[in-house]
Amino acid sequence: EHWLAIVGLRYDDFDVELRNNRNGSVLRSEDGLLSPRAGLVYKPIEEVSIYGSYSMSYLPRAGDQLASLTASNAALDPETFRNREVGVKWDIRPELAATLAVYRLDRGNVAVSDPADPTRSILVDAQKSEGVEIGIAGRITDAWQLMGGYAYQTGELTESLSASAPAGSRLAQLPRHSASLWNRYDFNDRFGAGLGIVHRGAIYANIDNLVSLPGFTRLDGAFYWTVNPSLQLQLNVENLLDKRYFASAHNNNNITPGAPRSAWVTLNFHY
Repeated sequence: EHWLAIVGLRYDDFDVELRNNRNGSVLRSEDGLLSPRAGLVYKPIEEVSIYGSYSMSYLPRAGDQLASLTASNAALDPETFRNREVGVKWDIRPELAATLAVYRLDRGNVAVSDPADPTRSILVDAQKSEGVEIGIAGRITDAWQLMGGYAYQTGELTESLSASAPAGSRLAQLPRHSASLWNRYDFNDRFGAGLGIVHRGAIYANIDNLVSLPGFTRLDGAFYWTVNPSLQLQLNVENLLDKRYFASAHNNNNITPGAPRSAWVTLNFHY
């Protein structure tokens, strides 16, 4: 009664064809992929679960990844992921839970931007990332809902690719620190409001670690109106303070800014 096992096997049949209209070449990829998963859970008491898991998965190649690589360098082989994780979940009470997880993720055959030529991609078969994540989600009171988390991550190349990407280089797009916290408070049965904060530490734009995107902290908000049991109206506002920040990067010369203050309304109708 204290032990649970999770065992799974997934099969994907993936077929993609790309025609390059500039030179008439055609690349085609056919993948039959088996992804195993196994986990073991120990529950010393009903409210606590301690677990360990292993999983392997794939991400087939598609789109411009095929155009910027050549068949001779294994471009058609899918990206691989091997994840090992241990953690604990604690049901503080029926509607509030906390989690803690420690993991290691190994990625293989990853397409990344070539530091020497941003128009091309190269394959990396040696990426390792490790991290710790903590989270909490649920109701503090009948009116107050909370969802938050913090992650500390490290990641590096485990083999040298070139003089500009030696072993030990930090992985691109991987912040050392990231966190988020979202609150929703319902004033009554009809009206509620939400306020959240998102933080991401600095990241490198590419594996050569020459360009760094600074960290940022962003505030988001929401307003909820239950017009009647069948109709709900929701207003979301992202980046309340109109913070200027950089969200992501494809390479050192292709950097995407974060969205300015933006808002949208959602109407939900139940019948």
